[in-house]
Amino acid sequence: MRRQRKAAVVTLAAVSGCLVLATQAPMVASAAATGVKGDVSITNTETVDAKLSATGRVSSQRIYDQLVVTGDGTVDIENPVSTDSLRNLNGFGGPSVRDGKQRISTSVKGEKAYRSVADYDGDLPVDVRAEYRLDGEKVKPGDVVGKDGTLEVIYSVRNMTGEQQEVTYTDGEGNEQTRMMAVVVPLVGSMSTVLPSNFTDVQSEQANAAGDGKGGTLLSFTMTLFPPIGSDRTTFGYTAEITDGIIPEANMSVLPVNPLESPSFSGGAASYKGGAESGVDLTEGAAKIDQNLLKIRDGAEELVAGILQLDDGAGQLRSGTGELSAGANKLSGGAGELNSGAQQLNAGAGRANSGAQQLSDGAQKANSGAVRLRDGSAQVSEGNSALFDGLRQLAAGTAQLKTGSGDLDSGATRLVTGAGELDDGAQQLSAGLVQLAGGSAQVASGATNLAKGAGTLDEGLKNAAENAPLLVQGAGQLSGGLDQLAGSLPQAQAGVSGVAGGLGQLNTSLGQIRAGVLGLKGYAPLIQDATARTQFEGAVDQLAVGLEQGSGGLTTTMIPTLQQVSGGLQAAVSGLGAAGEEDTLRGGAAQLVAGLQALETGLDQASAGSGALYEGAQKLAEGATQVNTGVPTLRDGAGRLAGGTADLRENSKVLKDGTSRLSAGAVQVDGGTRTATGAAGQLADGSSQVATGLVELQSGLGRLAPGAAELANGTVQLFAGTVRLAAGTGELAPGAVKLAEGAGKLNEGAGKLADGLDQAAQKAPALPEGAQQLSEQGTSQLINVGNATAMDYGEKYALIEAGAERAAQLQPYGSPEGATSRTAYKLTLSAEDGEDRANVLRAGAAAVVALLGLGGLALRRRLR
Repeated sequence: MRRQRKAAVVTLAAVSGCLVLATQAPMVASAAATGVKGDVSITNTETVDAKLSATGRVSSQRIYDQLVVTGDGTVDIENPVSTDSLRNLNGFGGPSVRDGKQRISTSVKGEKAYRSVADYDGDLPVDVRAEYRLDGEKVKPGDVVGKDGTLEVIYSVRNMTGEQQEVTYTDGEGNEQTRMMAVVVPLVGSMSTVLPSNFTDVQSEQANAAGDGKGGTLLSFTMTLFPPIGSDRTTFGYTAEITDGIIPEANMSVLPVNPLESPSFSGGAASYKGGAESGVDLTEGAAKIDQNLLKIRDGAEELVAGILQLDDGAGQLRSGTGELSAGANKLSGGAGELNSGAQQLNAGAGRANSGAQQLSDGAQKANSGAVRLRDGSAQVSEGNSALFDGLRQLAAGTAQLKTGSGDLDSGATRLVTGAGELDDGAQQLSAGLVQLAGGSAQVASGATNLAKGAGTLDEGLKNAAENAPLLVQGAGQLSGGLDQLAGSLPQAQAGVSGVAGGLGQLNTSLGQIRAGVLGLKGYAPLIQDATARTQFEGAVDQLAVGLEQGSGGLTTTMIPTLQQVSGGLQAAVSGLGAAGEEDTLRGGAAQLVAGLQALETGLDQASAGSGALYEGAQKLAEGATQVNTGVPTLRDGAGRLAGGTADLRENSKVLKDGTSRLSAGAVQVDGGTRTATGAAGQLADGSSQVATGLVELQSGLGRLAPGAAELANGTVQLFAGTVRLAAGTGELAPGAVKLAEGAGKLNEGAGKLADGLDQAAQKAPALPEGAQQLSEQGTSQLINVGNATAMDYGEKYALIEAGAERAAQLQPYGSPEGATSRTAYKLTLSAEDGEDRANVLRAGAAAVVALLGLGGLALRRRLR
């Protein structure tokens, strides 16, 4: 069967519409327009055309650059381009390029276009892989040519523009969240291929299929290569029954798109934004509902307490109304008795009126007598006071006499003893003066040496006092340094602990990576070349061993070391302690500062004292010399002193007998005066109290007389009131009967109220329990759902926004400043139809014919 090669049909389609090229808003690129005059707009389009093998391997790439200037004016443009094999597509002259920029200076009235093409060695934004299976077996594309069977073609496309960056969004509670995420340039694309007529029973779950008008089948696939609207990778394909098979050419177009501005995707982006806002609203609303539920719960608890109190009160009310009914009956009976008592009260009021008149007269007479009695008692009180003052002065004198006589007796006793001791001392003095005469010369010599030593000590103490402030300053700096160290050591310990925790997480990640690396060995059978497969397995094993060694180093060395460092820092923190703790380094430093300050003060005092010591030593030397000179005179006086002290001892004994008798008499006198003074004091107090009482009596009688008159008037009014009381009690009896009837009805209603409240009290506790359960199982869960929704949609919308910011970054070389930039990538997966092999055979046959011709020509020449 004749092999067919069909031209590819390129469709540039997005998810819900057709795009010709990806268009970005005017942007600031690395190049710049040096000058634009007039109303001129610039559009720059860069299109990368890549040729791929049937499996997706890139074989060649070119980039087409089109610069369109529209309007009326002049421009000076610097447009960055590839200079590798750069050619001008508008004519035969090459573009003007300097420093990698195409430079154009022109005037325009209408439109001018500048087109160029160059080789391109940059990376494609997508990675394309194609896999082929014939009757379930994986085959190379060339192995399909001329074969029959079931062909399965699988295309895998991945967006390769991902970069890790921070994405910020808001959770349901309004808190800002930040997360590292892979952000890709938003790409959309399409792939189309035409299957020839020898492809039958074409099946595809992803493609749009249509006839090409020539018996073939046109398949078109669309791709949205960015999350969350799509995915950064996609897989699609088809199956067909083939005879005399080939691999047809496939054409792919990929375009960057701004999902916030594209009509095809802005609705989806808005949906994610709306979902995030709805999540926030849901969280806020659920939180308010939950707060209100908790208020209802609290209110219900108060209601239950109130119902229970009301139930208790209803029971008390029922008991009280029963008692009220019984009391009303008693009131009815007592009303008659009250009427009788009122009559008796009326008679007694008359008698009280007569007695009140008599009381008023007596009060007037008692008041006059009380005035005279008050004046006499005042005179008695004055006399008693004078007597008490005299006795008190006498008692003070006798007390002094007693004390003085005792002191005199004690002094006489000490005089006797002292006279004996003085006599003994005089004898000892006489003997000591003999020794003094010999030692005074030694004292004078020692005092001179002492003065010299005191001078040396004074100089040393002055030097120490001058250096003491330096010690205090150094100790203060030491204490301050320890305080700073105490503040920084916990931060260092926290940092070391954080590093140890991070290394633990790294160790876990290394274990996971190692497991993933070992899993790569499962793909080794896919490598057909044995040598390459062995090298691949060896590389995987080496990588796994390296990861294991790295994990071991973390576990056995770094993490334990950091833990020891953390423990040491903790010990250092404990050792430093607080400034007020005596047994710690900081406490010791504080004590050292205080001790040095005290030392400084002591040195100042010692320096002053050493000067005084030096002066005293000099005076001591002078005094010792004088003592040595006056010792003979002192010995003569000591002899005469010894004779006088003996006479003093005898006379002091006589004085002691007299003072003992004086002291005994003073004690007796003091006792008598104390007794007389106490009695006089009691008499003075009693007379004073009598005088005060008489004053109060006279005052009370003065108030009694008007009161008695008022009482007489009151008894008249009382008598009139008792008359009215008697009339009122007559009317009370019928009302008491009606009261008894109403109390009975009230008691019956109180019983019904108490029964109803009993039932309410039994069911009321379920109210707060139900509100709490609704909060825990309902609104709290709703808050969690709202927060999760807000975070999920907020994260996805933030990812869309971050991708939109990168949409203008995909242009390979950039555009002039202020220009509208457009970018497109066209990828062509080549066909496998045997034409390349046939071309090789034809070229070989032609070469053989040419050689034969040349050989024949040479032979003819030689024969001639």
